[in-house]
Amino acid sequence: MNKRIYILVLPIILIILLLTAFSGNNADYPEGAPAGYTGSPGDGQNCSKSGCHNGTAATVSDWITSDIPPSGYTPGSTYNITVTVTGSGNHGFEVSPQNTAGNLLGTLIAGPGNELTGNGKYVTHSYSQNGNPQSWNFQWVAPATGTGTVTFYGAFCVKKSQTKLSTLIVNEGAPFVVLATAVPSSLCAGEITQLNVAPTGGYGTYTYSWTSIPAGFTSNIQNPTAVPFVTTKYIANVNDGSSSVADTVQVDVTPMPTVNTGNDTIFCNNITQFPVNGTATDYSSVLWTSSGTGTFSNTNSLNTIYYPAPADKITGFVNLYLTVNPLAPCTGQVSDEKHIQFDPCNGIQESDANSITVQPNPSNGLFTLSFSGNRNTGINISIYDINGKVEYAEILNRGTGELNKTIDLTSCQKGIHFLKYNYEGKAMVRKLIIR
Repeated sequence: MNKRIYILVLPIILIILLLTAFSGNNADYPEGAPAGYTGSPGDGQNCSKSGCHNGTAATVSDWITSDIPPSGYTPGSTYNITVTVTGSGNHGFEVSPQNTAGNLLGTLIAGPGNELTGNGKYVTHSYSQNGNPQSWNFQWVAPATGTGTVTFYGAFCVKKSQTKLSTLIVNEGAPFVVLATAVPSSLCAGEITQLNVAPTGGYGTYTYSWTSIPAGFTSNIQNPTAVPFVTTKYIANVNDGSSSVADTVQVDVTPMPTVNTGNDTIFCNNITQFPVNGTATDYSSVLWTSSGTGTFSNTNSLNTIYYPAPADKITGFVNLYLTVNPLAPCTGQVSDEKHIQFDPCNGIQESDANSITVQPNPSNGLFTLSFSGNRNTGINISIYDINGKVEYAEILNRGTGELNKTIDLTSCQKGIHFLKYNYEGKAMVRKLIIR
């Protein structure tokens, strides 16, 4: 009889132990909830409806939070998700990011105290905890571009008698892109261009860094100005607090033209024509003009012929001007001048018995004129600038032997000047250079 009592009592004790282990404040699934109980439209059930817990599930807010920016998630980026359960007793949870059809969106990565289930579709506690509040953290890799809105569905156990439901809805953010522009994007060397960069998407907290090719330009503001002298590429690098994206804009620069008419020249006044050759760069057109009344064979060619007029020779000189127009978008003209001196060419030659020398030449403005031979008449000396303005004039006395005369032109402008002297009806012109 004692043996029969023992056999009847043992099953009763086992039933009592099992009921005690899975009732009261102890979770029915202390090592993680079974897959498919988030309360999502796709799952269609939660812990209260499954019979695991008592009562009816109540909806709560903000039990699922994240560091996804308000502007939305960036496809492929990894974010931190936090589950927080409040209330006394043992706690557990199950969360899944889904669409309304119940498809998993993105990829879940388990964290401390939680694990994946349902082939990675769900994340749940790996053991129940009773902190108040109690939090779990895990990660989520956002799905591909074009996925759109994602809803995190969650069911939560607050001891056996309570089930809570909460959701987190996140939108797909615009792709992080930047667009760099320059106004104007085509200009003349030395002009100002306004640089701009417009970022969209990303985390929305932008910092800026500008550089250039060729190097030399940097800026940390969004819309700086620049003054390029050569065609330049400007690179705008924008950081949104998580990643950097760059864009490049090119500013095409046209240089201002250059022009050169060559050296000043002396011609005999019996000349009827002479070639004029100029050089120029970065120009659209050229034009030769004269201070006199002579004519050109072609006023619109760098290389032309000038036909001096009698009035030019009477004046004793003529200035020829070469003016060039720039290439667009540059404006304004650039000119250079060529001074032509006309000489009677019947004057004294260096080999004559009576000759004059100038030393040193070039000089700093002090010149020594030396004249040898008999001076039956006075020697008329005059010095003038390239515009024909007389700067010095004197008549040297008659006599015999060598005559030396120092002339001080240090107060005159540096450059080319002309010495003209007449003796017994003959004339000679010399070029003087003041350095």
